[in-house]
Order: sequence, then structure tokens, then C-alpha cells
Amino acid sequence: MVKILDGVYSMDHSEAKDHSMESWLLDCGEGVVLVDGGMTEQHVQNIENELNGIGRKWGNVKLILITHKHGDHIKNLPRLVELTGAPVKSQKLEAPLIKEATGVDVDGLKDGEVVPVCGGIEVIHVPGHSEGNCSYYLRRHKAVIGGDTIFGDPEGNLTPPPERYCLDVGQATRGMRRLLDYDFDAFIYTHGKDIMKDAKRRVRELVESC
Repeated sequence: MVKILDGVYSMDHSEAKDHSMESWLLDCGEGVVLVDGGMTEQHVQNIENELNGIGRKWGNVKLILITHKHGDHIKNLPRLVELTGAPVKSQKLEAPLIKEATGVDVDGLKDGEVVPVCGGIEVIHVPGHSEGNCSYYLRRHKAVIGGDTIFGDPEGNLTPPPERYCLDVGQATRGMRRLLDYDFDAFIYTHGKDIMKDAKRRVRELVESC
């Protein structure tokens, strides 16, 4: 298991273990929250292994949060809901698109809405990568789960989301600035090495360079 913050665990699903595909478990008093579910059966096994590593089981997962609709984040949703029985939530524009792709019911969250678990998880809507792409601010940890709002590499160098993966790359690039409204020291994201210290400065440098 890879504990990156108190009660926050990162799962590196990439075959090369180069942080090119991650999802996360939040273990808090209300139960376990899974953020993004991967796309292969191996990713499901990785999640089960991580749960076992922290002394939890599928039944301890009480909520699944999704950052956006792309297949590497949602393809496993039907299986994960079957295993956990947990509700699924995403930004409200993305919710019907995820249901259309997976057949899974998804509750919609408004921009700025706070999910009252794990010390408060705030929705940050950053469209452009997709209609309802969002990041999640972990208030207690002063950390942002960025999803695909920003990309990076195995060394933690940050870049805007690539144009070929975006609905509107200009909107996605401008939207990165929204993260600077939040007080965070750690930036945890899907495609690249997590930044565990001084992350807001790094994000500001990226925003200013664009």
C-alpha cells in the first residue's frame, strides 16, 4: 500500500509503475471513499489489494467519486458498484454522460458543493477536458485531487491537459487557474507523479507560463 497523506492512499495502476495512471482511496470515519475506478480487471484487483492492505473490504467502500467521464476513470464502474453497493457521484454535467457510458446511476454535484465526508471534499468544476471535468479539494488535508485537470510526468513536471484528449483545450488551460483559489500543499493527479509539498507554487508557475 502507498500512504501519501493521513488516510489517503494512492494506487499506481501503470504497468511501468511510473505514475501514468492513478486512483485513490480515502479512509475516514464515515467509511472508505474511492476516487476514480480505472478501466481493467487488473485495476479492480489493485483496488482490492489496497483495501486489504489497510484492513478494509469492498463493503467498507461507502462512496465512489469520479473526476470525469473518460474510460480510464469509469470503465470499471459497473463492477465496482456490484462489489461495493456504493453510490457514485460526479460533477452534475458529467453525471448523465457517465450513466450513458456505463449504465450506472450517478448523482450530480454542483461546483463548490462539499461532500460531508473525510473532513469535507469540495467539488471544483474545471470544464474543457470534458463537460463536467472536476477536481476535488480535501479540506482537512489541504490537498487537491486533480484528476485530469493537469497532467504531468514521472518526475512531477506539470503540463496542461493535452489537446488530443480535450473537448476544449483553451477552456481547460484557462480553467487550471481555478485551483489557485484553494489553499493546498499537495497536488494528487491521475497522470504524473504526485506533488506532496509546495504544490500550489508549482501549479501557479504552470498557470502563469500558459
